[in-house]
Amino acid sequence: MNSSIDYSRICFIIMPFGKKMAGNAEVDFDRIYDEIFFPAVSAAQLPEGGTLEPRRTDRDFFTGDIGHEMFQYIEYSRVALADITGLNANVFYELGARHRAREAGTIILRQVNAPIPFDINKIKAFPYEYDPEDRAEEARQTITQVLTESLRHNRLDSPVQLALKVQRERKHDDDLDRLLEEAENALRNQDPATATLKYQRALEDSPNNPLLRLKVSLLLKDQGMWSDVLKHLDVAVSVAPSYAEAHREKGIAENKAWWGTANPPPDLPDGEVSLRRAIELNPDDFDALSSLGGILKRREKWNEASELYEKATRVSRGHPYPMLNALKLAARANGVLPLDDKVRFRLERAEHSLRAQVVNTPPYNAPWSFFDLAEIRLYLGDAQEFTKFLKDGVRRCTVDWQPRTFRESLQLLIDGGIDLPGLGDGVEELQEAERRLQEL
Repeated sequence: MNSSIDYSRICFIIMPFGKKMAGNAEVDFDRIYDEIFFPAVSAAQLPEGGTLEPRRTDRDFFTGDIGHEMFQYIEYSRVALADITGLNANVFYELGARHRAREAGTIILRQVNAPIPFDINKIKAFPYEYDPEDRAEEARQTITQVLTESLRHNRLDSPVQLALKVQRERKHDDDLDRLLEEAENALRNQDPATATLKYQRALEDSPNNPLLRLKVSLLLKDQGMWSDVLKHLDVAVSVAPSYAEAHREKGIAENKAWWGTANPPPDLPDGEVSLRRAIELNPDDFDALSSLGGILKRREKWNEASELYEKATRVSRGHPYPMLNALKLAARANGVLPLDDKVRFRLERAEHSLRAQVVNTPPYNAPWSFFDLAEIRLYLGDAQEFTKFLKDGVRRCTVDWQPRTFRESLQLLIDGGIDLPGLGDGVEELQEAERRLQEL
């Protein structure tokens, strides 16, 4: 490559020189270059600023072999403009070399009524006229617009590269399927490390696969590697802006990273924007609704958070986590615990499921299944069982934040002026458990 030329700003023009026959008419291609192509290319805007610079081999002052310089232009120029009018052999040779060299940035032009060979008749060839002057001006504007749009979008336009890409993707698809199968088998065998490795290898072949990015992020999420989780999810939502699950997981990861940062700066996202986008794309996403409710709860936006938890309860058909949060937040906001027949029915149905979880060997989702069951018994007026299940949950706590989370949750009731039998003693029991675990 000629290091003295900034190829990122060059538009190489592939066209006949001088006067040539095109069909039954003689065409002055040098005039077309001077009056149409040169001013049109010079007016095309680069996305990073500035304009394209037109080049044609017979107009440059080469210091070496003109053929060598021509191939460098074909290989490295940001854009190539090819005029196939007259079906010139040299033009098609250079056009073929360009299509093999670059997958994007090749524009084909032809004069109106000029024929298009079968080999490239499925490629867009923009027609133009250079007489009279009003047609010439229209041609200049069209070419400038086409070049500017091509630079902005950089879409694949080479039939050669497209065919090769299809072949590569077929092989990649086979390899990808094998790696995904191996990853899924590793997960079934409870081997997340191997699954992560297989997914990472699959990403090497398919780096812009949003589903793969999401799968890897979920495995890293279980390990608490939030910065790595966000790297994968940033790619997922970039290549698939309508991927609701990726926006949801990104919001959850952003919130975890935000809470894990001491004195987070104002520009550090806490997950709200991503979660609202996830809900916009999928209004019935239980996890997104609940996670956004948690963010607003910490901001003490009691009513809005309660509404989100209530909606999550409806779409999940009575999941205890959002249901119990909706009750506490409504009580905190209004000073009244809303225990009507509908709520009692929900509580009793959730209780049935939770009792099956706590008697499982080992108990499912401990200590939270015990804590949720204790809270339901509290609302249904059974202080004795509230205390029993609370203590059962405490015995299964392994770190101090577990009893603290439940204590802070119940504190919402007390702060809302709700006085239920056993509530105060339960909060004290949780506080003592938190202290004991801190000392371990």
